[in-house]
Amino acid sequence: MNWKQICIQTTEDAADIVSSVLMDAGATGVEMAGGSVPVAERDEYIAQPAEHNTEIIVKAYYGEEEFEDTLIYVQNCIEELKGKQDMGSLSVTVNTIVDTDWNENFKKHFKAFRAAGCFVVKPTWQEYPNEKGDIVIEIDPGMAFGSGTHETTRMCLELLQKYMPSQASVLDVGCGSGILGIGAAKLGAKSVLALDNDSVSVGVAKENAKSNGASVMEVRRSDLLQNAENQKYDVILANIIADIIIRLNENAGDYLKADGVYIMSGIIADREIDVKSSLEKNGFDIIETLSMADWRAIAARKV
Repeated sequence: MNWKQICIQTTEDAADIVSSVLMDAGATGVEMAGGSVPVAERDEYIAQPAEHNTEIIVKAYYGEEEFEDTLIYVQNCIEELKGKQDMGSLSVTVNTIVDTDWNENFKKHFKAFRAAGCFVVKPTWQEYPNEKGDIVIEIDPGMAFGSGTHETTRMCLELLQKYMPSQASVLDVGCGSGILGIGAAKLGAKSVLALDNDSVSVGVAKENAKSNGASVMEVRRSDLLQNAENQKYDVILANIIADIIIRLNENAGDYLKADGVYIMSGIIADREIDVKSSLEKNGFDIIETLSMADWRAIAARKV
């Protein structure tokens, strides 16, 4: 199987806007190249825009299924952005990435490691000598966001250990590889519903859930909460990007129990205030904020 890579040339100041377009189109992560942005080493790296307006390229990956519709959507959105501010050329190019090349390159970098607290994340091809109390998650993310190496995922796992009650019902929005839902299942959740708008991620998350014995976890394709069960959850997880979290905040409270916890990450430092303002506007009380490098994770409850 091959993958389609969409590349958009823009400025660092506008990179978050372009990233949001690509994520809305179903990408589970973006990569930045050029300018002052460091070269990405992993599939889930989303770089923080620098202070100056250097031209860079924002890249995202998609499966070949229904790709023509995805490309048309991206092109139409980019056309609407032109002329609104200094966003660079906004030129769109498409490349084909061979699956075997991607996976072999990824295997060179992905090794077992302690992600957060009791959680150890490892690829299926590596042995790991468990220590007492370890919860081991086996992840082969492929093209789906979520190997556990990124700060955003690690902070979510840390907050999940702290705030998830026993026998919790969990909703994971934008599940990517399924790592957070699997983590919740291994912590003792009674049910996990994992949602993602990307068909590749849905397939990857299902396989990862099966290989980890997470039988309580169901994975569905969904644009945010569109295909969520009409019920309330003890925990809602969302490790995506700031703009989509702000959109999600408008409805997340309708799916959260009165004493439930809403855990979100994927928030660059410059957007922390925007996300917190949105939470307060939509009736949430912020109970904890974690910081790692330029990233933030937030835990909140309904007021």
